[in-house]
Amino acid sequence: MKYIFLLSGDYADLGREEVLTLFDAGNFKLIDRLLIADVKNNENIIKKLSQRLALTKSIYKLLFECKINELIKTMEYYDWNSVSKGSFCLRIYNLNDNKNSITNKFNKKIGKNNKIKRHSEKDLAKYIWHSVQNPKVDLENPKTKIELFVHKEKVYCGLLAYENNEGFESRRSHLRPFPHPSSLHPKLARALVNITGIKKNETLLDPFCGTGGFLIEAGLMGIKTIGYDISKNMAEGCKENLDYFNIKNYAIKNKNALDIENKNDYAVTDLPYGLNSNVYLEYYKNSLKRKSNKINLKTNKRNQIKNIEGFYSKFLQKLRKILKKKAVIIFPSYANYKKLLQKSKFKIDKEFEIYVHRSLTRKIVKIS
Repeated sequence: MKYIFLLSGDYADLGREEVLTLFDAGNFKLIDRLLIADVKNNENIIKKLSQRLALTKSIYKLLFECKINELIKTMEYYDWNSVSKGSFCLRIYNLNDNKNSITNKFNKKIGKNNKIKRHSEKDLAKYIWHSVQNPKVDLENPKTKIELFVHKEKVYCGLLAYENNEGFESRRSHLRPFPHPSSLHPKLARALVNITGIKKNETLLDPFCGTGGFLIEAGLMGIKTIGYDISKNMAEGCKENLDYFNIKNYAIKNKNALDIENKNDYAVTDLPYGLNSNVYLEYYKNSLKRKSNKINLKTNKRNQIKNIEGFYSKFLQKLRKILKKKAVIIFPSYANYKKLLQKSKFKIDKEFEIYVHRSLTRKIVKIS
């Protein structure tokens, strides 16, 4: 059956990848924020997987699609009794509106003169009203919610199947017991966990877990997690955060990522990237394993990048040995990640880019 996934609007490419990774989707098309896909999963599985989504606002069963000038006739003859259960409401979502907000009107272009006729939600709802038995409109809490998505000259009609009410904002870093300013937004962290393709009975590794952003989201989805961090303070803070969200099935170790030996199904991590941070220097110092405790690091940026790429290379070689399936890695844009991954014999499945600020862009790479 075909479903409409209304993407949240932020990180659209990642939102599309998240849906296509989680669901058994066949043919699909992306229209503005609408991902319309032929989903082969049964309804029970769709319901369970929907609860994992981060970058999808809501999911609808696609009832029909038509041109704007065919909408009235299509609504008049559609079998609304087959989908309407109890009270109903109809809303119009105008994707032609730059604000992408719900509006109670949309434009209908007629003929070559572009003459505009406006239809309200009330006008269009009457076709449902006259079709169903014992009709009842409920604008606040309807049992049946029907949405018309208008994009250019076409309308896509959907029956609401799932709304995403996950409390991502309540889990932002500054609201956790152990916060850190570099932590990703929980919505983005969950999406990256999801695009690994991990299932509930598999294990997720974060070798640079920090305060546990990825592990929190994975744990809340019932996934077993393992985190490593070279900083004892970070490892203890990560445990504090996981316990705060009542996550049980996890293991956190205060250990260098280069010393990991156990194999894991999937991995997701944000690599240490601060060119001048003490944390980066500590990682690099431990990765070199020199007899001397002194590290001769030049202060110019070019050599610092060379040094950190050396550490990335060592880590990726380790990851190649311990990874069973796939990983999602975040690189800083200044790193030559394609060369590093090729050297480590990883294949790039997908890559994405997220702008942070003028001096930092994140490269997100899905590898196998």
